[in-house]
Amino acid sequence: MPGKAVGRTAAGVPWLCPNTDSLIRLADAPAGLARQSAADGSVDVGLLAFLLRFAPPATQPELGLFCPSALSVAALPDTAAAYLAATPSGWVNPESAVAKRCREFSTRANAFARALVAHTRRTSAERVAAIMWLAPLGWLAVASAEPLHDPASSSTVELQAELWGLDQNAIARRLANRWRLPDWIATVLGNLNLPLVAARAVAVDFDLFILAQFAALETERRGHSLGLTVGADRASLLKELKLDAATVGELWAQSTAALQSDAVPASNVDPNPHKVPLVTNLLKMAGESRRRNGASLVVRLEDRLDDLHRAVAHVGGEADTRVRDAKLAALAELAAGAGHEINNPLAIISGHAQRLARTEPDPDRGATLQTIIRQTQRISGIVRDLMQFARPSQPKPHRVTAADLVNAVRDELAPFAAEKRVRLEVGTVPANAFVRCDLAQLKHALVAVVRNGIEAAGVDGWARISCHDSDEEFVAFTIEDSGPGLSAAALEHAFDPFYCGRSAGRGRGLGLPTAWQFVRQNGGDVRHEPVSGSTRFVVTVPRSITLEFLDRQSA
Repeated sequence: MPGKAVGRTAAGVPWLCPNTDSLIRLADAPAGLARQSAADGSVDVGLLAFLLRFAPPATQPELGLFCPSALSVAALPDTAAAYLAATPSGWVNPESAVAKRCREFSTRANAFARALVAHTRRTSAERVAAIMWLAPLGWLAVASAEPLHDPASSSTVELQAELWGLDQNAIARRLANRWRLPDWIATVLGNLNLPLVAARAVAVDFDLFILAQFAALETERRGHSLGLTVGADRASLLKELKLDAATVGELWAQSTAALQSDAVPASNVDPNPHKVPLVTNLLKMAGESRRRNGASLVVRLEDRLDDLHRAVAHVGGEADTRVRDAKLAALAELAAGAGHEINNPLAIISGHAQRLARTEPDPDRGATLQTIIRQTQRISGIVRDLMQFARPSQPKPHRVTAADLVNAVRDELAPFAAEKRVRLEVGTVPANAFVRCDLAQLKHALVAVVRNGIEAAGVDGWARISCHDSDEEFVAFTIEDSGPGLSAAALEHAFDPFYCGRSAGRGRGLGLPTAWQFVRQNGGDVRHEPVSGSTRFVVTVPRSITLEFLDRQSA
């Protein structure tokens, strides 16, 4: 066909035809397709696009894209059979240069995107993985319409527009709209070249967009370019995601260390279903069988009830944490505004009182003015602590040993513990545990939590800080004390600014809220763990990946 007609033809392809094995699985074992965005190179992009168009979505995106029971409906094989019979084209040979190039990009981008999601906890790993597999949709559509003999010759959008009439992004946008893909993916495909200002107005899920755009951009920067992210601003993305170059390098090394080769799994049948006539009949028979099998409806309903039960259990378990985090974020905004408004009149009061005190001859009035000055200084200290909670400075993360952190906390609080007649203990701390954090901020957070434990322990009590590996991504600091534990009311308000569970010796109540703010800024979390006979808080911090750890991961 004429060169510039290729793009228009590609933008009108009715589907990307799945491979023969995928269609057989759709007919015979549909439930196994629920996690089509698995993190390996075996994903059939054609089948993934087909399921996103026609399969009901899962109730919990973080657990999978599709509900397993919903994949057993008769409409799916019927629809696939109709498309296969009506469209003799649309299949892309997985061994072609274009398919290999797209698969290499998607495999690496998918692995890196999953590492980003685990680090930032900002969106669904399954959804961002699906975007990475479908990001080169325009390339694959052109290959299905007119196989490319030299894909490298069209790597820039300018060359694509000149040779095809439409560039890859324009083709992907048209197909996403014409195929009526879900909004969360349709507003990303073809838009990965947008600057963030424009993306905010386009993307339905902005967190999902920035994770996908950065994963695609970083993959292209590291030698796997498809011209998808030409207009993306790396500096803006790093700032938005609160990442630095060192962390990105660690995540990239971690995610790509154990990638498999680019080989497509071997099959006993021809991968092109147009050359296997029995596939169409198999799909039709599967649809007919599902319509006749009335018992399958009961099975599907039971499976759906199981999904709903798991969803309710998951939401119930996470509800308290989500409410706490939302409340603290709102309080931080309120505190920032209130602190600014209080500081201005406070400075005026303090300035006038100091000026009057310097010239006041009457001793009683002078003493009164000094009281006013002291109280304004006290208020100023409270406002300063409040602003530190509300708007802490941006963290400057470095690689720090967990042992150094624990020792620094012990050294700082040893005099305070001695004054309170509380035994300050250091438990087990792995010698090879490294964290990536802002040292000053994380030390401040740990000191606040341990100090809280010392105050709660009481005379002749004990407080202990220890450390252990939480999982492959986080290191956990455990702070325990011999105090009476938190009541239900105290636990509900433990992280609220100005809340203090002690009636005597009452503090400002900013220790735990500020600790939470600092730890969250550094990519971790603070939580209370119920335990009999003591009080326990756990502070989790991202691990700093070492070469030795990467070797253990890839082994």
